[in-house]
Amino acid sequence: MDQAKQLTKAEYCCVLLVDVERMELVKRFTGSTNDDKELSQRHFPMDIGITGQVISTGTLINCKMAKTHPAFHSEIDCNPGVECKSILCFPIREQTGIIGVGQLINKIGDPYFDAMDEEMALAFSIYCGVCIMHSVVYQKIQEAHIRNALANELVMYHMKVGHSEVSRLLEFGISIVTSLQFNIWDVDVWKAWTSNVWNVRRSPVWFNIKKHKLARFILHVKKGYRDVPYHSWLHAFNVAQWAYAALINYKLMQQGYLSELQGLMYVIAGLVHDMDHRGTTNSFQIQGQTTLAALYSSEGSVMERHHLAQAMCVLNTEGCDILESLPRRDYDRAIMTLRDYILATDLANYFKNLNEFRAISLDFQKGNRGHTTALLSLLMNAADLSDQLKDWGCIKKTAAAVLSEFFKQGDVEKSRGDLPPSIMDRERCFIPDLEIQFMTTTCIPLFEILSRIIPKATPCLKIIENHIERWEAAIPIFAEVPITAGLSVLLSPELDNLIEQNLKEKERQRQEGIEPTGDENAD
Repeated sequence: MDQAKQLTKAEYCCVLLVDVERMELVKRFTGSTNDDKELSQRHFPMDIGITGQVISTGTLINCKMAKTHPAFHSEIDCNPGVECKSILCFPIREQTGIIGVGQLINKIGDPYFDAMDEEMALAFSIYCGVCIMHSVVYQKIQEAHIRNALANELVMYHMKVGHSEVSRLLEFGISIVTSLQFNIWDVDVWKAWTSNVWNVRRSPVWFNIKKHKLARFILHVKKGYRDVPYHSWLHAFNVAQWAYAALINYKLMQQGYLSELQGLMYVIAGLVHDMDHRGTTNSFQIQGQTTLAALYSSEGSVMERHHLAQAMCVLNTEGCDILESLPRRDYDRAIMTLRDYILATDLANYFKNLNEFRAISLDFQKGNRGHTTALLSLLMNAADLSDQLKDWGCIKKTAAAVLSEFFKQGDVEKSRGDLPPSIMDRERCFIPDLEIQFMTTTCIPLFEILSRIIPKATPCLKIIENHIERWEAAIPIFAEVPITAGLSVLLSPELDNLIEQNLKEKERQRQEGIEPTGDENAD
């Protein structure tokens, strides 16, 4: 408006913006040639004065003798304590229409504004409209940032970890974090980290990870998980422990598969990879047009990007910043590696890259950046699906937890009028078939590829094949009851005995050369 004053040699200028919600004009600011001062905000009706006529007609009004104009209103068409001699009033537009009015009052050195001033005012109104809309958008962005910061503050407050919790974890170990003890190949993540036994050449001391920060970080992450049947803290802990066990047993860093930094981020990714999981799939988020989908659907991997954002929130929280001591270059690499690990847990990405993974596994080259990136993804998938490598009792519990999430999602999809996929529909999902398909199409290819790159991973295949055999033996058992009773059968204590009987019968037939009846493999 200062520029408008200078261009037209006006004594005063004002901007009045349209308040759409209140259907009023708001006089935002004004200024004089001698002393620019911002007036207090004032509200006016939209249908009074010369200004009201400009709003209603959308045309410029150049009034040479303002007080003689029949529509002149001293309150809105002039400033307090100022004699309005002449006024040039013009609309300010943007794409949606008129958003305000500009007023140029009293031309210096002339009795009125001329045609040249009118042209400049109209040209300036376009520029003014763009500026105002940019300002409004910027203000909304700023407000959104502030609301987001306040929301994060609230979340972090409720995730607050007290000194006593940290002390107890440091004193008693991982049993405080989870009520159950999980040992894969007799490796305990917490003892390995806190006793500085970081596998090979270096320990956490090399990364300057302080024990109390590590403890606080773990406790914060734990509180970042929701109480859902499967994608809970328990799952995250299992994934992190398997990741560490893989580092130890496969000697991934010693044999040059991974760098120390990649190894560190592998375990950290296991802990944070499903933070704030809601127990629903990416397609559910997108089809439901949720807030998360609005944020991330254009990039793909909606939930995984949310998990990454939550992880970064914790990593940037004071007292949890376990990577703070890394040099900037290593820190940037660590964050990028964490991102790659977490995005790899989206099975859509796994299937998209499956053929490429197969090709790389046939001629894997250590030190090749592309090959290493592929291996990181495969290792993360292996950790994420490592519950399929446990004993049969854990397999059943895992299946029940996953199916509970699936069926709950399916119920919601039905309630909003959608037909859920069969695996999400408790009335159509035949559990043994689902489990066999999952292990055959997802787990077997994964561990076959991984075994070609890391031969020590080969025993994983036999474990999965044994589980597939048990699921096949379970088919006739599940077939005897309604599909809706599948979960009940899965958790029944009698299931194992019946499966053992079917396995023994199958083995007897095999030894006697009897062809199977086909019941065991019924579709």
